[in-house]
Amino acid sequence: MLDPITMKSDVLYSLRDTLRAGSFVEVVTPVARRADLGPGRRAAADLDGGRFLRAMIGPALRVHLEHHPRIFEIGPCFRPEKPDELHACEFTMLDLYAAGEDFAFLFSLAERLVAPHIPHTPVRISVAEHIRDTFGINLRREGLGDLPAQMAAHLRLPPTVPFKDVLGQYVERELEPRSAGTAVFLTDYPLGGDEPCARLTPGATATINRFELIVDGLEVVHGYEDEPDGAAFAERARAVDLYDEEQRLAWEAIEDGRVPAASVGLGVGIERLCMAASGIKDIRRFLQSPQY
Repeated sequence: MLDPITMKSDVLYSLRDTLRAGSFVEVVTPVARRADLGPGRRAAADLDGGRFLRAMIGPALRVHLEHHPRIFEIGPCFRPEKPDELHACEFTMLDLYAAGEDFAFLFSLAERLVAPHIPHTPVRISVAEHIRDTFGINLRREGLGDLPAQMAAHLRLPPTVPFKDVLGQYVERELEPRSAGTAVFLTDYPLGGDEPCARLTPGATATINRFELIVDGLEVVHGYEDEPDGAAFAERARAVDLYDEEQRLAWEAIEDGRVPAASVGLGVGIERLCMAASGIKDIRRFLQSPQY
């Protein structure tokens, strides 16, 4: 097995090589942002004018679609929560956007980026089909209905818990364990989760074009087709308290015609990918210069 530094270097080289071959351009966006997204969302940085360390690369990258149809960034992100073996205060993300592409393109790209580094061929599991089989609700033809209440009861959670949190726990308890010893793409997520920017699946009532790749219990990749309807996006984002200043600025650029509304986005946790590649479930092994 390669040492962690060499493995991380090889992973970064491979990701950049694949993206450059696909006409993606690498850009750099601010790590210290102006927007405070609310309690617990970002760590403050003592810089002129006040700044906050980004927890994800996100909208500030998307606005660069004004200049090039395929863009990516690999850089540091930060989480204010207490670290553990699977989470670090500072970690590395690959984020990308591509204009005018669809969900199938994004799925194929995710497979090309990740497949060389994981020891499993991913299988697909539809969250919507699992919900249909468990609760009898077909989200491709029906709305959520009483699914939030049924799912909360199934998990023995109070009915006051927000659906996005109920859904997160449902996926964590019921579906992520299916990735044990293998890799799973979770697809066909319901509306109302913590990814409100994803497009409502064409022809469906209550599913979105979003996926996650879970490798032996580790979330490594998330991807989505962007919702091109600004009003629908804002309504869904506000419903889960995720319509913030940065999302507003991105949508201003879209409404002004500078940035295309039709795009796809992908995020890959670099240390998580190294963990999945090596089987080492300790993110600290892939953090460099920890003594600083």
